[in-house]
Amino acid sequence: MSKERRMIEIAPGRMSPGGRMTEHLDSWGHSCPYCQGNGFFWQEDEFRDRYKEPCPICKGNGKLDAMVTIEWKASENV
Repeated sequence: MSKERRMIEIAPGRMSPGGRMTEHLDSWGHSCPYCQGNGFFWQEDEFRDRYKEPCPICKGNGKLDAMVTIEWKASENV
């Protein structure tokens, strides 16, 4: 299975004292690695009937979204 890689270039934008010091980036539609994007696992009940159990990670969607938060603060290195 191929992997998708995205790079984020980070640089502070215009800021002012007392202004917002955080940024939020979203990335949608990544295939769930736990269920390989199926959204379910086959299971058997006590009568040996097969049924689909939703993936506990993606909740049956097969996709995951990333929400990245960047918090800017004063550097401690001089």
